[in-house]
Amino acid sequence: MKRLLNRLWPDSMLHQILVLLGVSGLFMIIVGAAVSYILQQSRDQNHSIMNSHFISVVIGKLNETAAEDRPAVLEGLRTDLPDISIELVGEEVLAGPDVRGEGTRFGPFRTGETLLGMRLEHVVAPGLRGKNSGPLIYVRLRDGALIAAEWGGRGPPPSILGMPFFLFFGFMALTFCGLMIWAVRGLVGPLSDLASAARNFGESSTAPVPIREAGPREVRAAAHAFNRMQLRIDEFLNKRTRMLAAISHDLRTPLTRLGLRLDLLEEGEIRDRSLQDLQQMEQQLDSALTFLRDGATSEPVQRIDLPSFLQSLADQYADIGHAVTLAFEAGLAVDARTTELTRALCNLIDNATHYARDVEIRASRKDDTVRIDVIDHGPGIAEADRVRLLEPFERGDAARQLRDGTGFGLGLPTARAVAEAASGRLDLLDTAGGGLTVRLTLPVAEGPRQDKAGPKPAPEDG
Repeated sequence: MKRLLNRLWPDSMLHQILVLLGVSGLFMIIVGAAVSYILQQSRDQNHSIMNSHFISVVIGKLNETAAEDRPAVLEGLRTDLPDISIELVGEEVLAGPDVRGEGTRFGPFRTGETLLGMRLEHVVAPGLRGKNSGPLIYVRLRDGALIAAEWGGRGPPPSILGMPFFLFFGFMALTFCGLMIWAVRGLVGPLSDLASAARNFGESSTAPVPIREAGPREVRAAAHAFNRMQLRIDEFLNKRTRMLAAISHDLRTPLTRLGLRLDLLEEGEIRDRSLQDLQQMEQQLDSALTFLRDGATSEPVQRIDLPSFLQSLADQYADIGHAVTLAFEAGLAVDARTTELTRALCNLIDNATHYARDVEIRASRKDDTVRIDVIDHGPGIAEADRVRLLEPFERGDAARQLRDGTGFGLGLPTARAVAEAASGRLDLLDTAGGGLTVRLTLPVAEGPRQDKAGPKPAPEDG
């Protein structure tokens, strides 16, 4: 049965909507016909309608009957129609407790002149008379006599929330539920998957993550195109990395030969400067290739104990004469690749030591993340330049120009690539009192230590 329905169900989104509207319209016609039939049966069997008709006939008869004969007419009426309440009353009832409120109108009844010289004097609504009561009307006949009649007979008035209402409400509920189920399962679900995949693609990795190709034909086509796009981007990046690795390898060979030749020269200023330029070129090649790999290596992801890791970095910089102050909360840990995290933090610390004398590293936990702040009190970076300086090959303003061939604008972008590869982020903030704070935010590692498989190894330079 399910297979048959799948074959009959249209493939196009437009046709699915048309079929759904057609089924809803047919259902509405059926419900409308059923409601009309039930209402007709209800009217045919409604005693209040018949009693109201009898009351109208009796009032008209009494209006044409002489005053002395009216009690006899009413007595005969009580015998033939015991459910009908109609009687002659005196003028004092219009000032009684039952006649309270304005009483000028209720439903179709409006006080004033009516047919055959009669007048509707007052109407008492059912809500003022008690439960299971009909409206009470006071009619003055042509000769001035006053009649009180309970219109429609005794018993509860017809309920507004009757069968027609529940049928109509049921139809609306079924139609709405049908639309929502179709929209969520057939359209919103696949579109949400596509939007989530498109939003997450490239944030932490460009590795293809195929999404299910389900839903209407148009949604499946979009999902298929997105999956193919992921594969093409990944293939393009792999080709680019392999090409750059080949270029790096080809360039290292002549650079090595030049270095060997320079070593054979006599010591002097030209020789020293040439060797320094060669060293700078090798550093720039390494930095560019590392950035183009998004900071990734073949090393597996490991649980890193952050306090001991940061302490080892601070000790290394203390050995070469840089004062790095360290402050951290106990028990902090992150899941990352040690080499990549070391490269990212060294880039940030090196950048800070170039422009400030004292550098401070603070590590703290915020909700489910760990914040690593590299703080300096140097000239800082203008807020307008921060987005630009996170892009590759961008240099800072005059206060932060690169010096002595230390690189060419890849330190911050590489650190950001490492952070994003670990599902984190990197932000440039102001330091209180002046300077720059570079904040590295990473997900906190919970549970026991567990190594995770790394990505596919990138091509090596050699």
